[in-house]
Amino acid sequence: MEERFESVAQAVLATANSFPGLAEGERFAFASLDEQSGLAIFPREGETVEEERRSVTGRVWRKCLWPFTMACRAGGPAERQRQNIEAWMDGLGRSLEDRDYPALTEGRRLLAIRRAGAPRQGDRPADRTETWVMDMTAEYEITIN
Repeated sequence: MEERFESVAQAVLATANSFPGLAEGERFAFASLDEQSGLAIFPREGETVEEERRSVTGRVWRKCLWPFTMACRAGGPAERQRQNIEAWMDGLGRSLEDRDYPALTEGRRLLAIRRAGAPRQGDRPADRTETWVMDMTAEYEITIN
């Protein structure tokens, strides 16, 4: 994990892992997903500076976006289970949008996590596992003295 994104990624991971819809012992991993099942968060790109302001004293304020994808993999789910996975991921997205976010380090503050699309079916290998994905964006600010 790149050092400058680490605090944002860790806050997103901690927020996702506090989702009340997780089963006992279930946790999101960072950029790693088991072949048969699991939950993970994958960065899509680096940070994007959406807005920047500078003061006459040299202080810099930036509003940044960090896009990521949440993934849920299940082994060979039936149609009813697929509908449940889609609804579960939709609930996860809603939950992440409406949270108090953990504190960050190095002058960063997490402002929001937003869905960038609805949950959708991702890869479906021949072994009947299915991966559902949902694109998200973390919005945060950085103040540099």
